[in-house]
Amino acid sequence: MKRKLIAFDIDGTLLNSQHEVLASSLEVIDKLKAAGHLVTIATGRSLATAKEVIDQVGLSNYLLCNGGYAFLDHQQVFSNPLNKQELKKLVAMANDRQIDLLYQTIDQVKQQGPFIHERNAEMQKAFNKEQPSYEFDIDGEEAIYQAILFCDRVEEQLFSGQFETIRFTRWGDAAMDAVPSNSSKAVTLEAIAKEQGFTAADIIVFGDGENDIEMVQLAGVGVVMANATDYVKGYADLVTKSHDDHGIWHAAKELNLI
Repeated sequence: MKRKLIAFDIDGTLLNSQHEVLASSLEVIDKLKAAGHLVTIATGRSLATAKEVIDQVGLSNYLLCNGGYAFLDHQQVFSNPLNKQELKKLVAMANDRQIDLLYQTIDQVKQQGPFIHERNAEMQKAFNKEQPSYEFDIDGEEAIYQAILFCDRVEEQLFSGQFETIRFTRWGDAAMDAVPSNSSKAVTLEAIAKEQGFTAADIIVFGDGENDIEMVQLAGVGVVMANATDYVKGYADLVTKSHDDHGIWHAAKELNLI
């Protein structure tokens, strides 16, 4: 088979409902690497919150913070941070409305102070067991790639259309990511593909969330997990079984990747 660029989302895709990587998914990744494909993570997580999974699956390529930055062979090759002045405006709006917010730098998760709402602290612990650092100043950071706002879809409308350089992409009903308006998993994945000599037709992606839609549309083959919403499934070239039912392995078999 022709060499492919193959990207995997983490939450709801590589990780099952118990936040574990199935042995069948590890088998697929090992076989893809052995066959010479370029295999990468493509996640909304930062390096701090994705590192454990990256190490477990044994990948040296990873696209993080919804495309805000990316590494090939553990070397950073792409960077697109948030505009700091617009971020300050976003923070002020969130503070006024008592909306919890996290910041993601290249290797840390930070916040200005303790969570206002305990439920959001519990949600954060599911992704990162370490307490976010309170040592944070927007102007003092070299680069801030993403902010996470813990707000529902109704509260999201408060921020919609208020920013020139920031857009929002949801990864669940209770939270959304703030990223540069010219940034997405698809934008960065396409840049990596061009640099590595792949066309869009050579790209295969696996995802489940709304922040995966653009890369599913970009790819020659966009695989969506059965645990995704019907809305996300509507963009799929292939809907596989769920993240609990060996969906990655079944799709890889159907696509003759293994």
